[in-house]
Amino acid sequence: MSDIQPGRIHLALRHDNVLGRRGETIHSSVTQTDLHDFCRLTRTYGLGGFHCITQMDAQHRLCNEILDFWREGFGKSYNPDRVAALQQLHIHHHFDDLIAMLTERDGEPPLLIGTSAKPCDKHLDFGELFPIIGSSGRSAVVQFGTSWGLSEPQLNRCDRILPPIYGYDGYNHLSVRCAAAIIVDRLFSPGTSRFRS
Repeated sequence: MSDIQPGRIHLALRHDNVLGRRGETIHSSVTQTDLHDFCRLTRTYGLGGFHCITQMDAQHRLCNEILDFWREGFGKSYNPDRVAALQQLHIHHHFDDLIAMLTERDGEPPLLIGTSAKPCDKHLDFGELFPIIGSSGRSAVVQFGTSWGLSEPQLNRCDRILPPIYGYDGYNHLSVRCAAAIIVDRLFSPGTSRFRS
């Protein structure tokens, strides 16, 4: 089985083309907590980057204000660890901008890995992801949908979709931050992964 370099794995948090409460396609709002926690998760596991996708200019301004506080303002000296984590953050207007960036860098498009709380035909077990990435030689983007998750057209774009996280009593509504932490640990834990430094 091929070893995997962690820098080839990217996390993307989608605020575009996600589902609303009634199943309609919406654009959700960025939250500061999501930005911080996804960056810390990405940095902890040595992944290639965290990408926030939002089409709304107002949300880009909000993200830049947060970054300015931590990179240039009081936060820079107050919590250097948080500043280091935020170096992982990249903000894009469109998901295709991220794909184009990685394609230009690598010479081929990344594998698109989706996540969903609902079962679907494209699901693969967590242990199957590394052989797929290793044999392809490509980078991979693991996508997480805010609100009620990725819309069906976005899931249909994915090469593979990771299985839902099931608990013990049927409750299936984790926050995206909690779900991402569980999924990343299952995939990339140093004790179980196939990483090559």
